Amino acid sequence: MTVSNIPGSPQAFYAFYCLYSYFIQSQGRKLTLSKICKTLYPTVEVDLEEKTSLFVTWKKKKHSKDEYQLRGCIGTFSKLPMDDGIQRFSLVSALEDTRFSPILETEVPLLKCYCNILQNFKVIYDSKKSIKENDIFNWTLGKHGIELRFRDPHSSKIKSATFLPDVMIEQCWDKKETFRNLIEKAGCWSNIDEIMDHYDQYFVDVVRYEGNKSSITYNQFKLVLDKISEK
Repeated sequence: MTVSNIPGSPQAFYAFYCLYSYFIQSQGRKLTLSKICKTLYPTVEVDLEEKTSLFVTWKKKKHSKDEYQLRGCIGTFSKLPMDDGIQRFSLVSALEDTRFSPILETEVPLLKCYCNILQNFKVIYDSKKSIKENDIFNWTLGKHGIELRFRDPHSSKIKSATFLPDVMIEQCWDKKETFRNLIEKAGCWSNIDEIMDHYDQYFVDVVRYEGNKSSITYNQFKLVLDKISEK
């Protein structure tokens, strides 16, 4: 296997490696993102000094089908060193996503890992600005992820939720359906029509962003890991 046909990306490989190492304690020297970039992906430009927002997603292969279902997804909009961010959220998303039970070691061979580096953030709605300066639909399906913060009509508490760029395409949502599902995801299951019909009264802000997404399956990961172990 040559450098040119190494699957995945340094970020996706490292995220999978962090979970793999959590379960399987290697006797050899631990790999770092820096070493992975230099050894496996020397032609891929990665700024190791960059602080970035990111999400790590785990999907599990369905039995006897070449399909995967969500098993965990957590990330951060805070700017963290890429190495630290991937290392932390590869495990948090696998073990601490409250929607799912923690991933077990026996599931690892069925996993596919996605690492999404977020960039190009832009506020498209700000409740402090005039309507003319705002447009909650100023984003493109399939290209942009959306983060929504809004005020709950009942509690007046600020709630928030986000969907990564590919979610809307996978779910076949239009822009209005995306906002309705964001409101529901944030834990507000009633008054959705009221919020949408009068969003200027409830929306605090809407941020669009783009994602640089890469993925790697367990079989691809193990093939690359075995190769680097031989070096």
